[in-house]
Amino acid sequence: MPEDDAVERDSGSRWIGKGSREELMRERIRGTIESIVEEELEEALGAAPSQRVGANRNGYRHGKRPRTLSTSLGATTIMMPRARIEADNGRRREWRSTIIPRYQRRTERVDEAILGVYLSGTNTRRLRGWHDLSALNQGFAGSVLAT
Repeated sequence: MPEDDAVERDSGSRWIGKGSREELMRERIRGTIESIVEEELEEALGAAPSQRVGANRNGYRHGKRPRTLSTSLGATTIMMPRARIEADNGRRREWRSTIIPRYQRRTERVDEAILGVYLSGTNTRRLRGWHDLSALNQGFAGSVLAT
């Protein structure tokens, strides 16, 4: 049985443990985001990792850094690739993803949910019982949900 399909279940109808549906979906989303960003970087550099292309190369990779992104399924940590690319004027600069802007920490759907909750007048006491929005309230010091 593939690792993705291995899901533990207790005697009731609730999913538990590392193999919960939400955890599996979060892992798939993380992998999808990382592959999309990797493709964007490949296009910007003009070369795949470790590929020798000669003069067609626009820059070089130099590692990855962890980045936390809050999605509608909760926070997930992705590994953002780093690279230096040649600018039009011949100088090198740090590559920046256009898919995930530099200071973006939440997806648009999460921002819309926060705005909707705030505009409806909901406070954190009312949110404590809501499983769907509890992930939004974690780690957002200074946001509208933390007030």
